[in-house]
Amino acid sequence: MSTHYIVYVSQADAGLTPKDLEDILEESRSYNPRHGITGILLFAEGEGRYRGSFMQLIEGDEAELEKLRKRIFSDRRHHTKVVLERGQKDKRDFPDWSMAFKTVAKSDLRGHPTFAELGEAHFQERCATEGMQGALCFLCDFWQEAA
Repeated sequence: MSTHYIVYVSQADAGLTPKDLEDILEESRSYNPRHGITGILLFAEGEGRYRGSFMQLIEGDEAELEKLRKRIFSDRRHHTKVVLERGQKDKRDFPDWSMAFKTVAKSDLRGHPTFAELGEAHFQERCATEGMQGALCFLCDFWQEAA
């Protein structure tokens, strides 16, 4: 049975705090299991410790993913939200994670040139105008390397 997925990026609000990150994770880890959703969230640090970007993969039922995408895209803790990929795949990549999470320093991205500027403010603008291939593969590979 196939599963649907969405990968998006967004820019963190300038006032994002460590408590905001905790709240985001708590909310997703509560909401997602009730709706059959799994995935991973990266927070790439940018200027200042808590400015940066999010990159997230959510996977599950197509209708549930769209409801969650709308909910996520209305959240004021981040802006400049861009869907990079969406589609179907044979199986979930993160079946055991209601929401896996990792904070990523700029140095962690050096081995991934396409995504090396993930924490920078202009990254989402580049994604919106030029597109961004390979986001799903990047997230899966990055998580494997970090494990």
